[in-house]
Amino acid sequence: MSLGELARCAADASDLTALLTQHQPGGPESEPAVREAHHRALEALRRAEESARAPFSIGLVGEMSAGKSMLLGLLLGLPELLPVGEEAVTGNVTLIHAKAASAETGESHESAVRVEYFSQAQTLDYLRHLRNELANQAQSALSAQVLEQLRQLPIREPDCGELLRFRDTYLTGALAQSLAGVLQELDSLDQALRRMHESGLPLLGQRAELDDELARAAVVLPGADTERGADPRGHFRSGAPARSGLGASLSTGLLRATLPLIRRVVREVRVAPSVWDLGEFPGAELRLLDFPGLDSAFSAVRDQYVCGAELHSVHSLLMLLNAGGGAKDTPQRIFRMWRAAQRADSMEDSIIALISRFHDLRVAEPVLKSYAADTQPLTREQLLRGIPVLKDLLASAERLVTPAHPTPTSMGPADRVLLTSAMRALSVSGRHEQVGREFRDKCDLDVKLPKADKHAETWGEIGRRLSTDALSGGLDRMLTDFADDGGLARLRRRLRDHVTRHGAALRLDQFAERREDVVEALRELQTALEASGGRSRVDHRSDTAVSQRLTVLSAVWMDVRDRSAVELLDAHRLSSRRTRGAPGPSLFTELERDTAERVYTWPSWNRLLDTVHEERVDARRLRGDHRVPVRTDEFFPEFRDACREIEAAGSARLLAAVETWLLGHQQRVVAAARELATVVTPDAYELLRSSTEGERLAARLPRAASLQWLRDEAEKALRDTDPAEPQVDDEQVRQRFPLRTGHILPWHPDNLVGSAADASSGHQTTIARHRREMTAMVLHQALAGLARRQRLVAAHLWSQADAFIDDLRAPALTGALVTAVAGGKESERGLAGLAEQLSLRAENSAYSWKPADWDAAANPWEPGGPFGGQPFDQGPYDGGTTP
Repeated sequence: MSLGELARCAADASDLTALLTQHQPGGPESEPAVREAHHRALEALRRAEESARAPFSIGLVGEMSAGKSMLLGLLLGLPELLPVGEEAVTGNVTLIHAKAASAETGESHESAVRVEYFSQAQTLDYLRHLRNELANQAQSALSAQVLEQLRQLPIREPDCGELLRFRDTYLTGALAQSLAGVLQELDSLDQALRRMHESGLPLLGQRAELDDELARAAVVLPGADTERGADPRGHFRSGAPARSGLGASLSTGLLRATLPLIRRVVREVRVAPSVWDLGEFPGAELRLLDFPGLDSAFSAVRDQYVCGAELHSVHSLLMLLNAGGGAKDTPQRIFRMWRAAQRADSMEDSIIALISRFHDLRVAEPVLKSYAADTQPLTREQLLRGIPVLKDLLASAERLVTPAHPTPTSMGPADRVLLTSAMRALSVSGRHEQVGREFRDKCDLDVKLPKADKHAETWGEIGRRLSTDALSGGLDRMLTDFADDGGLARLRRRLRDHVTRHGAALRLDQFAERREDVVEALRELQTALEASGGRSRVDHRSDTAVSQRLTVLSAVWMDVRDRSAVELLDAHRLSSRRTRGAPGPSLFTELERDTAERVYTWPSWNRLLDTVHEERVDARRLRGDHRVPVRTDEFFPEFRDACREIEAAGSARLLAAVETWLLGHQQRVVAAARELATVVTPDAYELLRSSTEGERLAARLPRAASLQWLRDEAEKALRDTDPAEPQVDDEQVRQRFPLRTGHILPWHPDNLVGSAADASSGHQTTIARHRREMTAMVLHQALAGLARRQRLVAAHLWSQADAFIDDLRAPALTGALVTAVAGGKESERGLAGLAEQLSLRAENSAYSWKPADWDAAANPWEPGGPFGGQPFDQGPYDGGTTP
């Protein structure tokens, strides 16, 4: 299975959900077993569709004050998005749902923010987590009997009473002091539950839309007041009421008091393409999770719990090591949470290690300057030997990302260790000039930005010195990228690559679990329906016949859609014509031949070769009327004209290849349409068109029987992009001219002897080499233009076909066809016949429980089958016959 097939899985889940929703087992005749299986199937389908459509998730985790929040804000172009400070500030997981803004949007912006509370089940789980943490920390001080009593304390309601009574009885004196952190969090949770009950608001499991002030109250730790954490939205006013999605007043005071019950804060952000092109990710969206610092004095146990609860769905994990702090046990904590989350993949494969706040690396100023100023070659070994703190940090980071058993597709450690600085990024981007005064003062930007810039420039010089070391292990690029923009551009590239490689595989594995749940639930429902013994008194043959043939037709269209995203990008697989039913030369071969023919027939070559005698240009033949190129620049006009001619023919050449490709699939589409036409007879078709709505639905059928309209869409896309074929700019072509301009050639009258190489090989060999170089560069230019058009057409046709498939699979079309085939009588709905329809729909979906391999590219139609009946319309692509 591939990422592209997830779209099909989501659509199949949606279709099956619509079928089950349409047949609700609510009547007195339905059995409890059927109702329960029906509910389980709907729930499994909902989870599977969510998993198939979910964007990629990236988590940021590390010790407190590692710069996570500011770095995340800068990635999105919003440095003030999240509260920041030198002490622990973030007290909750913040989920940022980032979507690509429109192309004309100049700046990123936040569109909505909400808070999500723990459900009752999650609150009970958190209570058990606190109980287990108390037992783990107190096991050396308690007797085995008392310890077992603690582990067995019943937790059935969201109430801290049992744990508090155990604390008052056994956890006192010096033991209480050693457990102060966990006991303080237990008190905070108890107070939060009491405050919730006093308010009368059923917060557990609820979501509430927040304004800016409420959002801060939901995420900033109680101890991180405005003296310690910068509020990016203005001064915080305690207790100011605001309206929430709960339908009652939700004040900042209540939010802060119930912070231990908050699962996460969700922010919706639209990211400007000029900041970060999210179009590189599937669906043009990402989910980024800002985890609280793991060594906070306020909520260390809770932080580990909420982080661990979110880790299961994270595809890539950014692990921040604070270059300005000492050694911490954060990696060990992360590893424990990873195991608790029961992840199937290795933690090392999922991590990108960031050495953050790199401008704060504790290195003496004279030492840094000496490495930057020295003119002698510098090696990685010399640098790390002289700056041991850097060596230790790199070693720690590389251990985090080096799996015990690396796979061939794993990114190497050098690709997943980065040096970053939010301060440097803030300075280079110029966004420090746009932030508010309070943010500037709290972050002390006037002092820290110049320091970060100064250190970055020094490290950049060191990185450039390292570039001569072939064994630098990429450290030279890490340092220069850090100096350029704080490492943000490199980080964005690495996230894209990591999501493509590791994240994609993990997402498919996660969906495979959901799919198995759906298959099992549907099988149980099918069994329950068959065991109920219900038989239909209604003839469902029309339902079955129409649904089956529409499913086959949709499957053919989905195959065409999915193939277009791959095959239309491969010039080696496309051909612009067919010969006796077989593909002609590939588009690449045609372009290669055309380029060689154009370049090799330049008049200058013929004139030049006419002057050659015994593999050398005869000086006597350079005189007179012979216009022989003797300078490199004299080849440029012909080179430019060849590039322009091939570029001008680019759209027509590609359109012919797309048409040939579509014709290669046309027969399958017509065959599937003819099968549908055996059920939807001309009388049924006319009956369908007899109403206004039916006319609109019927219009989809002729389009479903022909790929001609996709060919027209390809032509339109090319025409809209290149209204007049673009003329290649002289300066752009000159940059690709393979010969050095301004030089004389070996046969120039002033340089007839030429170089030793020319003298030994002969001018004729030099001419042949230059001709090959010209041909290769013209071909390179032509392929670049072709690839640009291929991407445009493939994306446009995929989009058009995908939208049409949604129309073809719409329940409204199926229902209208069934009614028309039944002579205008609507089929009765209910549980009667559901087993048969469920079996049919599931068998042709990604959730079939039949033994066939659903991943196999099975042919959904039989090429030799009966084609009784005619397609609904005979267009230019008549019957799929290839001209």
